[in-house]
Order: sequence, then C-alpha cells, then structure tokens
Amino acid sequence: MFDKLRRARSDLAMMNALLPIAEQLARRDSIDEPGAEHLLLAALGLDDGVARDSFESVGVDEGALRDAIAGQHADSLRSVGVIADDNAIDAALPAPAQPTGLYRAQGSLQAAFQRAVGLARSDKSPLHSGHILLAVTDAERGTVARSLEHLGVDRTHLREQALRLGGR
Repeated sequence: MFDKLRRARSDLAMMNALLPIAEQLARRDSIDEPGAEHLLLAALGLDDGVARDSFESVGVDEGALRDAIAGQHADSLRSVGVIADDNAIDAALPAPAQPTGLYRAQGSLQAAFQRAVGLARSDKSPLHSGHILLAVTDAERGTVARSLEHLGVDRTHLREQALRLGGR
C-alpha cells in the first residue's frame, strides 16, 4: 500500500513538473493547447534522463528534435496555404496571459499521457521520461511521428533504448 502511495505522489510531482513546461513550449510556438510533441520536449528536460539519453543514443539532440517539430508545424500550415512568418505573428499577438482554469491540451497529449501512466502502472514504477517517450512514439501518425521520420530515427530502436535505459 505504501508503495502505491509513494508512486502516486511521485506521479503527481511528475505531472506538476511536466505539464506546465509542455504548456509553456506550446505557447512559445503560438499554440494554445500543447500536443504530444510538447510533452515529449518537456520530458527531455526531466532529471531521470531516460528520454534525453534515448535520443542521444540514436544520434538526435534536443535542438534537432525541436527544429524537426517546428518544421512539421510549418509544413502543416503550408499544406493548407498558410506561410507563417514567426516574427510578424509574434509582433501582432498580445503577450500571452498566464493560464487560468482547467489544464487544456490537445488529444494527442492527453492520449500519450494516459498511455504513459498506464505503462508506469504496468511496470509498478514511478512515471519517468522513458514512459513518456514510449507513449508518444506509440502513435503511428502525428507531429512526433513525422518529425522522427524526417530525422531518420528508427522508432523501434529508439523505443528499445528507452526500455533499456528505463529499466524495463
């Protein structure tokens, strides 16, 4: 029983650390609600280092991943005829307000986070960045999948690294 309580407390601390960072990253990208890609980027900064080390083991650093994600966002806009000028957009937008009320996120983040929690429970271990990485890379489509493909990352190998480093 005490192990369950410790895990729950640890998972809550992880949520409190991870989700606000994901939200800040989304707002930096002028996106109202964070998606799975923002959750992944936030996980790269976690102290446990599993996600960060997994990416490094396949030759991808955080900067390259950020650039690939930004490229996917720009490509998505171009596909519907919008060419984004970040400087012009930033100048036209009011300064972002501090979020209030319920935490709002895209479905991709919600699904990935629920999956990560499920993985941690099945491991009977506290939630860590490796669980986030595994959950986010489960999706066959979406910004993360396209970004990894653009970077030439073998998702299976990346997942194997996360499992190895995360102690599964």
